[in-house]
Amino acid sequence: MGRKLKLVIGIAAAVGLLVLAALMLLIRFGIIDEEFLSSPSPNATPAPSDAVQTEPEHERFTISLVGDCTLEGNRFQSLCGDDMGYPFENVRKYFENDDATIANLECNFSDALLSSGSLFHFKAPTENADMLVSGGIDFVTTANNHIMDYGQRGLDDTLSALDERGIAYGIDGQSVVFTTESGLKLGIYCGYGSFMISETQIKEAIDKLKADGAEYIICALHWGVEGAYRPNAYQKNLAHAAIDAGADLVYGSHPHVLQPAEEYGGGLILYSLGNFSFGGNSFPRDYDSVIVQLTLCRNADGGVSLEACDYIPCSISGSDENNDFRPTPYKKGSKEFERTMSKLDGSFTGADLVVDYSFLDPDPSPEPSKRPELPGSEELPIPSPDPEPSPIPVPEPVDPPVEE
Repeated sequence: MGRKLKLVIGIAAAVGLLVLAALMLLIRFGIIDEEFLSSPSPNATPAPSDAVQTEPEHERFTISLVGDCTLEGNRFQSLCGDDMGYPFENVRKYFENDDATIANLECNFSDALLSSGSLFHFKAPTENADMLVSGGIDFVTTANNHIMDYGQRGLDDTLSALDERGIAYGIDGQSVVFTTESGLKLGIYCGYGSFMISETQIKEAIDKLKADGAEYIICALHWGVEGAYRPNAYQKNLAHAAIDAGADLVYGSHPHVLQPAEEYGGGLILYSLGNFSFGGNSFPRDYDSVIVQLTLCRNADGGVSLEACDYIPCSISGSDENNDFRPTPYKKGSKEFERTMSKLDGSFTGADLVVDYSFLDPDPSPEPSKRPELPGSEELPIPSPDPEPSPIPVPEPVDPPVEE
């Protein structure tokens, strides 16, 4: 048996060598390649993998919104000087790393000698547009009652200044799809219409934004009554109609004070974000403002929705003595912080500010003004021009101290 076993092993070894030699010749002459030798059998069972199968990650975006920015005025210019970073230096950190920061621009940018027939008119040197760039502002709505303070020339110069600096914008009645650097398509409708925005206009604008591929739709509306801490019926009806038509967010301006935020129909309504860097009033009666930061999530199916909303209560000034035009966050838990939050959650009980411009009229009419006839606006008070001067400080504990 021993000899036979050795013989079998010898023959097997010889056959193996012959097969190996044959394979080497086949490879050498290109009849087969080395991958053929290493390829698994079609019926082979794959080895188990340690890799964990995960669902695609959701993309998240941060959108910041602030109130009225009027980057001009004699005192404003004297404080800013040549420092284009001055107005937003205390809040820039909130805007530097977000995906978009949106503001309401309430002034013209022009170096031309222009005249205005408006009671209050705001025109800044063109270079002041650099303040928006330095502050991290990416988009401004110009749909308000000051963009035409200096007529068509003032508007044209303003838009040119924004274009030259790469700042996106929307004008009154315009629907804009603004794509962030991170790839989020924001659809923004800017509406003012001399305080005569209609539900039909909003619905048509939203339909257009949807057709243009907007992923998240914002209605930036200039409306309401100066000094009023609560929205009127016209604002509520219009805001609800916007959400019902498909808007995700309503972003309001004009009252110069904060008004409550409201969740409605799966959307968010910010009735008024008040002032922010507001050069139109050095001694305002209300210093409270806010930065609203939205966290949006793009889901695996491509839909974008609101995941979180954060409020950062601010003063419009870095000074306790007067308005230095540098918005500054309040200390969390302070009475100013809590007061600001009460205006946003609707629990604020202070009286509305009384805004009366009759002392500026040399020949006031004895007849009261009439309200504009708008559907559902029976409770709409008369819109008034802005800003709101404060010759006499209001002696209420809710207001920061001011100087005459």
